[in-house]
Amino acid sequence: MRLKHLQNALKKEKLDVCLIEHPLELFYFTGLKLSAGRLLVHSSDVLLLVDGRYLQIAEEKSPSKTSLDSPEKFQSFCKSHQIKSLGFDGRHTSYDHFLRLQYWQKKAGVKIKFVPSTSFFKHVRAIKDKDEIQKLQKSAALLWKGFQFIYASLKKGVKEKELSKRFEIFCLERGADRLSFEPIIAFGPNSAMPHYRSQETQLNEGNIVLIDIGISVDNYHSDMTRVLFYKKEDPYLRRLYEIAKRAQQSALKLCRPGVKIKQLDMAARQVMCEENVEDLFVHSLGHGIGLEVHEFPRIKFDSEDKDVVLESGMVFTIEPGLYVPNIGGVRYEDTILITPTGHKNFYPSRE
Repeated sequence: MRLKHLQNALKKEKLDVCLIEHPLELFYFTGLKLSAGRLLVHSSDVLLLVDGRYLQIAEEKSPSKTSLDSPEKFQSFCKSHQIKSLGFDGRHTSYDHFLRLQYWQKKAGVKIKFVPSTSFFKHVRAIKDKDEIQKLQKSAALLWKGFQFIYASLKKGVKEKELSKRFEIFCLERGADRLSFEPIIAFGPNSAMPHYRSQETQLNEGNIVLIDIGISVDNYHSDMTRVLFYKKEDPYLRRLYEIAKRAQQSALKLCRPGVKIKQLDMAARQVMCEENVEDLFVHSLGHGIGLEVHEFPRIKFDSEDKDVVLESGMVFTIEPGLYVPNIGGVRYEDTILITPTGHKNFYPSRE
């Protein structure tokens, strides 16, 4: 089905064929974990080229025809289908390989227009199918249990790094493939750094606790952030936390098919502007998530994806945050699935 969607997309892009080489995209379209290979997708034909290491498994498991990789096989495919335009992912095809492709087509006596197309591949993967959604939900469900484990482990004197390691072991023992990223468990002023790395800081009464965690289950990622106040609250940081949550709710109200990406970020920023704290928001509102923890689209009013229109099946995070250096920071992050009539949140709220 994924290959069929790609073939339909090729027609819309007016490309004769596309070349896929990135291991993650090879896995997405073939189900095979290959460190190297080439997938040639034509509107009426698909060919997977692999080296000798993967030939047997590819012949047994690939959804398409498989052959041993060679320049001659590439040339033969292009000549037999009279290829005049070839799309490739400019993010992953090196310049050196691009020159080889040009050399191969000249040697084959054909003239091909090579079209670097980043957005084409990103859009195909942005719409999650039923199987992907189930795996994303499974990953999110285990991550929520991991968060509850961290919450139950909070006690005076516990160290950020200690909690981070305990969380990793907890999730791995319950079916996680790996962490999506190094857990961000930040106490007190450390929470003011959005991409902080947990250290030996101990938890004390009155600390704010920022927990940003993610795991991979069945190759699909989860991502979530929550803020807790240990024993007693700082009124200023509590106010920022409430603003961040209201900003998120403002964006969530717009999460439905037909809305542009930039509108979500603008709605969240409007709440911050009204409270005169927008200058404390230093990152984008969210990002796509799936086989990678950070995928297309990037949710920001001025990003290259700002005019992307939401469609049913998209999955992304909404994570407004406010940060005050040397005092503390807050962030509230959920993962959202766009449905035909609105959206679904993968996580329950925790006040």
